[in-house]
Parts: sequence; structure tokens; C-alpha cells
Amino acid sequence: MSMAELVAAGAPELHEGYFYRIRETSISNLKVEIRQQEGRWRSRLVADTYVIHKASESAEESVIAACVRAFERWQAAAGEGMAYRAALKFTGDHDPRGGR
Repeated sequence: MSMAELVAAGAPELHEGYFYRIRETSISNLKVEIRQQEGRWRSRLVADTYVIHKASESAEESVIAACVRAFERWQAAAGEGMAYRAALKFTGDHDPRGGR
């Protein structure tokens, strides 16, 4: 499937420079990865999850559900990182009298 086909089927659309990679791991498992393009030939993994096959879903629906889970993990990690950076401004010694 192409990126356009994944998005048309219901996968969340990614920002410019990011893409989904669906690959087979050992023992016939599929894994969905969200990657950031770095140059022409390299990319960096930002989120991933395994495809969970359910009898009630088609293979396409299972892949789309994995894309949604990977996207949600990526967004949650970004929010966590922002919260950590906001909390860093409170690090250091805090003297109630204003001295060092």
C-alpha cells in the first residue's frame, strides 16, 4: 500500500517528512513504523507497534488500526517530552529567602 492508500483507508495523515513503513518481522508478524526521513537514503524510527490480527477484521483493517496506535503513541511521546521540557525550568536550588 502507498501512503495515499493508507490515509484514504483511515490511517492518520503524517506531517511532511514522516512516513509509515510496514515490514515483516520474524515468525510472520507485521510491524508498523512511523519514520522521519533524514536525507535521501536514511530515516529515523519515531514510533512503532505490531499489527494485531483479529478474526473479525480484514488484514487491511488490522494494518490501519496499527497505524492509528503508532500515531497515538507518537503523539503521546511528543506531549510527554513537552511536559518534561516545561518542568526543567523548575530545576535547581530553591531558597525561600532568595539567596543562593
